Amino acid sequence: AEVHGLDAARVICGVGSDEIIHFLCQCYAGPRDEVVFTEHGFLMYRISALACGATPVEVAERDRTTDVDAILKACNRRTKLVFIANPNNPTGTMISAAEVERLAAGLPAQAILVLDGAYAEFVDGFDAGLNLIEARSNVVMTRTFSKIYGLGGLRIGWGYGPKAIIDVLNRIRGPFNLSNTQLDTAEAAVRDQDYVIRCRADNARMRHWLAQALAELGIPSDTSLANFILARFASPEEAEACDLFLQAQ
Repeated sequence: AEVHGLDAARVICGVGSDEIIHFLCQCYAGPRDEVVFTEHGFLMYRISALACGATPVEVAERDRTTDVDAILKACNRRTKLVFIANPNNPTGTMISAAEVERLAAGLPAQAILVLDGAYAEFVDGFDAGLNLIEARSNVVMTRTFSKIYGLGGLRIGWGYGPKAIIDVLNRIRGPFNLSNTQLDTAEAAVRDQDYVIRCRADNARMRHWLAQALAELGIPSDTSLANFILARFASPEEAEACDLFLQAQ
């Protein structure tokens, strides 16, 4: 809360951001409800929806990018949660703040928009939807220490949203879901913003280099804003041959 300028009472910590995704499905979806996400969305959206008895609804993307109109068309009175990762994985693409705001405004009254910000730190100046959360009552974001902080094995995530929603999630959160070791490490990591700035700059530099090098070999990729690139090979055989060659090296 201190580092990001947030209300500490509206922060929830989880065993990875996927635990918070699971909390959201447990609390807000069940049988006869629907959980919406895009075709390249994080696998836990589907898994957590099924775990609570809800119906997962997969929406097509447009050129491997979240399609707001397609999501809104898929929503109805049964829609309880809409998940989007922004930037997304494995595409690396993202939509603008204006498009996210249009999505939030167009959802049915009972639906919650969940902004998965796992890769948010890789985008310079991006608030992961914080301004939208402060302005609305139907938007939540999830964040993680697994990506830019490199703490994936420690399983540390957090979320932020309207107090009413965070209070509900805390009712089912285990009282000791994170250990002292996890909490102390996460605090040290998030306070070291010089490290984050350096990682973001190095990532942007090498991401540009990799995309250019792939393009020179005739392998296109979409503009990525994450810490990876989706190389689009001409065929599955070409992709597998490249994979095997890299493994051999």
